[in-house]
Parts: sequence; C-alpha cells; structure tokens
Amino acid sequence: MGWLKRIFRSDSGADEETGVVLEETVEISKLPVWIEERSDRVFLRVKPEIEKQFKIIMDEKHTLLSNLEDLREAELQNPNIPEREKSIMEGNRASYISQHKQFLNMIETSNALTCKEVSLFCKNFDELLERLAATTVKGHLVMSEFFSNFTSKINKNVKIMKDAADRIESILGESNLNIESIDDIRKSVAELNSKIKVIAEIGEELGLHEKKLANSRTLRAKLEKSIDALKKQDSFAEFQEADNERNKSWKELKRIEEEIGSLFSPLDRPMRKFERMLLEDTKLFCRYIENPVTAVIDDDGLEILSLMEKMKSAISEGKIELKDKEAEKASQKLNQMTKELLTELRTRHAEIKKTIKHIDDEMRNNTVMQDLNDIQYKIEHADSQIKLLADKIDNAKKTRDRIDLELLKGELKEKIKQAFMIEVNIKWQDSQQAS
Repeated sequence: MGWLKRIFRSDSGADEETGVVLEETVEISKLPVWIEERSDRVFLRVKPEIEKQFKIIMDEKHTLLSNLEDLREAELQNPNIPEREKSIMEGNRASYISQHKQFLNMIETSNALTCKEVSLFCKNFDELLERLAATTVKGHLVMSEFFSNFTSKINKNVKIMKDAADRIESILGESNLNIESIDDIRKSVAELNSKIKVIAEIGEELGLHEKKLANSRTLRAKLEKSIDALKKQDSFAEFQEADNERNKSWKELKRIEEEIGSLFSPLDRPMRKFERMLLEDTKLFCRYIENPVTAVIDDDGLEILSLMEKMKSAISEGKIELKDKEAEKASQKLNQMTKELLTELRTRHAEIKKTIKHIDDEMRNNTVMQDLNDIQYKIEHADSQIKLLADKIDNAKKTRDRIDLELLKGELKEKIKQAFMIEVNIKWQDSQQAS
C-alpha cells in the first residue's frame, strides 16, 4: 500500500520525504469531477489488467451470441418425439435464447473506461447474472435434455464472463481502491449539493415572501391612515350622531313593547281559558294570545278592549276557573288596560318607528360607513395575508435551520480523507471562505 500513498502525496503536492500532506482547496461545484479524477489516478495503474478482462468478457459475449444462434438452428437428434413435447421444447428454446440475449444486450462498455464505469459494471453484472439464472431455470432443464452439448457451451461462455467480472472486482480490491467508499463519497457529494440547492431555493422563497410581507404591512398602514382620515370628516360625525339617535330610538321602542308585553303576560292563562268560551272574534283573540305586541299595533280600533271587558266579567262571575291570587292579578291588569293607555302606546310606537326609518334613510345616504366597511374588509384581508406570509417565512426558516451544511461538509471531508488520504478544503460558491 506504500506505493499508493506515494501516488496520493505526489498528486496532492505533499512532501514525499516527510509525508506531510498539503491542503487542497476544491470548489463545491467542481467536487464531483475532482472525486472522479482522484479515483481514476489510482485506477489508471490497474486499468490495463482490467481492460484485458473486459476483452475476455466482450470476446466471450460474441461467442455466446454465436452459440445461441447455433442452438436456434439445431435439429433434434430424435425427430420422432410427440408433437406436444416438441411444442414444449420450441417454446422453452425461444425463451431461453431470448433471456440470454437480453442479458448480453445489457452488457456494454465504452472504449475509455473510468473507475466509476467499472464499479457500476461490476455491480450491474452481478444483478444481471442473478436475473438470468432466475429466468432460465426451466429453460435450462429443457434445453439440457434436448441439446445438452449446446447448453454446455453456453454455460461455459457465461462462466468465463463471470470469472472475468470477478477478476475485475479482485483487481479493484487488490489496488486498495475502495469502490464502496467512493460510491459513498459520491452520494455524500450529491446530498451536499442537493441541500445547498434546497437552501438556495428557500432563500429565494424567503426573499419573495418577505417582500410580499413588507408590501402587505405597508398596505395595512395606508388603510389605517385612510380610516383615520374618514373619521375626521364631518360626514362621519353626522353618521355617529344619527347612529346614537337610532340606538336611543330602538331602546325606547323596546321599552314600549316590553310595557305592552307586561300588560298581557299575566293574562295569558285566563285568555286561553276564555278563548274556549268565545263564539266570535276568536281570531283576534288568538292573535293577542300568540303575540300581544303585534296584535296591539295592528288593532287600529282596539277591538280587544270589548273582549277584555267580557273576560273581566267572566272572571268576576267565576265563569273562568282561576286561583284567587291569579284572578286578583288578572283583574288588576284588566283595570290598567284602558283605551287611553293602549292608544298612547300605539301612537308612541308608530312615531318611533317613523323616526327610525327617517334615520335609516339618512344613514343610507351617508356613504362614510360603506367606505369604512370597505377599508376594514381590506384591512382584514391584509391581516390574513400577513399571518399567512409570516407562517410561511417561519416554516421556511425552520426547514433551512434544520439543514446543517457544515456538518455534512465535515462528514464528506472525513470520508475523502479516509479514501484518498488527502485533506481537502471544500470551498463554497459565491466567494465564501474555504474551511
């Protein structure tokens, strides 16, 4: 192994006498080529012997093709076998020849062999050979029975090719050229480059998201200023004043409806009992039972009062069965229910409804709130975008932070050192410092 170390020291510029290995700097983009060049420097020492073995493989490949054609044209020694057996033989012969040709078609090499190509060939050859053995089990048995001399030649061809491939692997192993380590280095280089690409893409994504985020925040600030400007307008003050008046009117309207309800709620049970006794005006009475407020507003002639007088008499005469306290409370409410009171409540209710309608008309003609609502909608949309972009930026940064390029680079440097005995400084692109 001493000669191999001398090759490496000479290639890296190290002092051959002291054995001190000088540092070598390689840009990350050029690292894959550098790896192959380093591999090939050692490979060149054993390449002539490997080429001999490849010649054996390729010569045997041509011989095997010729033997397969001879098998295709071969005649049966006993042509009088049953047709069924002959049919089985022909089918298996065609399949046997086809599988071998597929195997041979996959065995190709270039004229300028490289370490990488040879290592891939050895790996693929073993896989192809396993597949050939698995797919020709039945065909081999049938061909051995009918054409044993041809199958012997074909098996010998395949055996010679396998022995040559095994010899190539032995040569690589004896040269101390660790193919598995080099493959591992290739994978590590690919992974490092892939992670660098991912980080670059994340950087572009972050730049785009951050620009959009800044624009959204700027837009939101402008919208806030627009709201402040609208609130300073006279129309906004007018709208607020109208809105306050509207709220007051609605409260008064609610109070009147509650007062009407309080007159009729204690009479609900007596009214339901009295309704069964009525022979006429039952629809009007039922409306008052279901919704006394609406019924009072709709009862222009206050016809309910005459019915209430009848119910009052029925209660006093004991025609409606009620408990003493219930009858007493009902009588009190009926006494309070005067035409003057109900008329006043109806009139006040109508006036307030009219006032509210007038205020609503004024507010509809004032566009300031529509403008404010439009701006507020835009602000809510901007807030949604800001949150979405902030989340995307946060997730992208977390993904980026999980990728430790320095760790990957350190592991790669150690693998290179173990495989090639060279201390390599990997230089980032974009003029970053080597390490």
